[in-house]
Amino acid sequence: MKATKLIALTVPVLLLFGCGLGDKDSTPKTEETSKAMLKTTISEEQYPSYMYEQLLDFNFNKDDIIIGLGYALKGDEKYKEVFKTASILDEALDRMENVKVPDKYKDTHKLILEGIEDARKGTKPILEAKGKDVKEVSVVIANSSPHLLGMDREQWKEAVYQLAKENKDDFSKVYDKKVEEHQNRKSNS
Repeated sequence: MKATKLIALTVPVLLLFGCGLGDKDSTPKTEETSKAMLKTTISEEQYPSYMYEQLLDFNFNKDDIIIGLGYALKGDEKYKEVFKTASILDEALDRMENVKVPDKYKDTHKLILEGIEDARKGTKPILEAKGKDVKEVSVVIANSSPHLLGMDREQWKEAVYQLAKENKDDFSKVYDKKVEEHQNRKSNS
């Protein structure tokens, strides 16, 4: 009789603790697996253009962060667009980071990754400030702006220089395309 009561009490407790531990362990594995699947494979020929596109996407959108700061300082609700912009910047950083880099460009990509690390110091606090009051968001944006240099960042300048040494026309073509996309996006908003 005592054994039956003991089992009746222990089984629910074990099930309760077992379920709790299972959930904690399965989440990180899923995240690791999904991040590994996000690696984009690009050829040696595509790499320069792909990186130019991502760098230019970041560069064109980073200016909207400063505009958001202006709205925040005025108390205008449009400042909330800064969170969408920070998310767009973060996605561009993810696309640059999650690439299977051709051997030829390993050294250049190290420069890009150094710039990504610094840029995340700008995007992460902004994304974390969502839901805070406008004054706090203003301070976060102001403190983050030095990390959002875009292509003015030394590492990215050097990376673009190294990529452009091989084919200057690629950068020019991608730049023209991105300028047109950016202008169309601005005129539609």
